[in-house]
Amino acid sequence: MASLEGIVSLGPWGGLGGDRWIYRASGGITEIVLRVEGNIKSISFKDASGLVSGTFGGRGNDPNDRGEEKKDSAVVGFHGRCASYLDALGIFVTPANSNGSISVGPWGGPGGGPFSFTVGSWIKEIIVHERVNIKSLSFKDGNGQEYGKFGGENPNDPGVERRIEIDGPSEHLTSITGTYGNYNGLLVIRSLSFITNLTTHGPFGNAAGTSFSVPIEGSVVNGFHGRAGYYLDAIGIFVKPETTN
Repeated sequence: MASLEGIVSLGPWGGLGGDRWIYRASGGITEIVLRVEGNIKSISFKDASGLVSGTFGGRGNDPNDRGEEKKDSAVVGFHGRCASYLDALGIFVTPANSNGSISVGPWGGPGGGPFSFTVGSWIKEIIVHERVNIKSLSFKDGNGQEYGKFGGENPNDPGVERRIEIDGPSEHLTSITGTYGNYNGLLVIRSLSFITNLTTHGPFGNAAGTSFSVPIEGSVVNGFHGRAGYYLDAIGIFVKPETTN
């Protein structure tokens, strides 16, 4: 899917059936109508000007479907796949904070303490300590500023060091994938991969437990957030539109 200027595409999540669809609001989205009966049969939208979208999905014409409504002013559009049902769903979002970033995640467990950072240039280096889980992460940006170490507080379980070099500006970080699960009685990040516009670095750790991924287009990862203590407990990313300086 082609990127849209100033907008980040997240997803879609779901199946491969149905036909592709895209909806962009002319103003803010004020109403979302879902038709639900065991699963989501269809979805439709209304924007701030009162215009109503088409209905995506629901071709089965099931008379037992019913509607529900939700609102989210940060979302400016949706995309996905549909036929008899809503097969897959993704969103278009625009930054809502002062530094132009969008927070995605975190995934993982509730332990450890919070961490959060964004960079002013690009993420140039990632230092991973791993073995059967992710012990810790550290970062360096294009200006030489260091961030972390996040995790790695168990001196008896330091893991093995791996270094990722990202050759900006020709290469930039676009997303992450990984798994989280139990390790030594803690719910932590078990594995991670770092995705750039050129390649995938990883996986690091052991890909056990529950998987997570961020299908995302038109974006640059400009920071990370999460929780960390003995290990990397949880992780999320900050992204900004690729065309935003």
